[in-house]
Amino acid sequence: MKVGKLVQSFLPKVIEYCEQNDHTEFERLCDADYSKQTFNINFSFLVGKNDLPPESSKRYWTNIYLVRGKTVRACSQWFERDAVCFIDYLKRIGIDYDESQLEGLLLDAKVTSKQRTSVRSRKANSRYRGNAIGNAQNLLVRNVLSNLGSEQFSEEDWLETKAYFNHKCAYCGEAKELVIEHAIPINKVYLGEHKLGNLVPSCKECNSAKASKDFREFLDGNDDKIAVIESYMDKQNYVPLENNEQVQMILEMAYREVGIVAERYITIINELFVHEDDNDEQHL
Repeated sequence: MKVGKLVQSFLPKVIEYCEQNDHTEFERLCDADYSKQTFNINFSFLVGKNDLPPESSKRYWTNIYLVRGKTVRACSQWFERDAVCFIDYLKRIGIDYDESQLEGLLLDAKVTSKQRTSVRSRKANSRYRGNAIGNAQNLLVRNVLSNLGSEQFSEEDWLETKAYFNHKCAYCGEAKELVIEHAIPINKVYLGEHKLGNLVPSCKECNSAKASKDFREFLDGNDDKIAVIESYMDKQNYVPLENNEQVQMILEMAYREVGIVAERYITIINELFVHEDDNDEQHL
């Protein structure tokens, strides 16, 4: 279960707690500072539907909840590392949950990317089923996301983008050699696109360190730089696909189909070798 799904599944119980146990908790959940301290998210956990600025609408799920007579929406900007904070919150306010269902999520939140790679490599028990198939699957997803729409990113666009960030790295703020970087990475988790608004200047060091992280995760705690990138996205009318479940579902289907096709032809070729071995034995 992804952390976003986890939060959504417990939202009714959190709202019930605000209604029946602690009326002031609702006010706290509408406060950005309290939400940052409690959940490590950069927006208020809840926001009044009528209080939500248009430019921030994409940061909240579209589902509507009624809390103490006020219509609200819940923040959708969650990362794996936030799972621990949310589960600690459930414990604090006395909401029960099935620990066995959350073991995998908590593990994902705690292990490092190096550990994940190690776990994946131990599972790779065949040279045919190793990184090559995974690379092909990821390449397909990147290709699809990179070609959505008809927008072209020109050299003039790149010059204007660098000028917006004062010809400095969007992450560290230093004036170094700059490369094009996707603030929201192009993969099936974050659904970034190769479009104006998601393309920012980065020094090579930050580009390498950020890797496949979302810009908010990479800049965790640096709210000023996060705000600058978000303002640039708004200026370019870039609305991230990150919470579009339909797109995620389609890309997941495409991702799996590549693996299925690969396995099919691996089986065919392996059977070919088996038949050749049988023929060799007959000649002996």
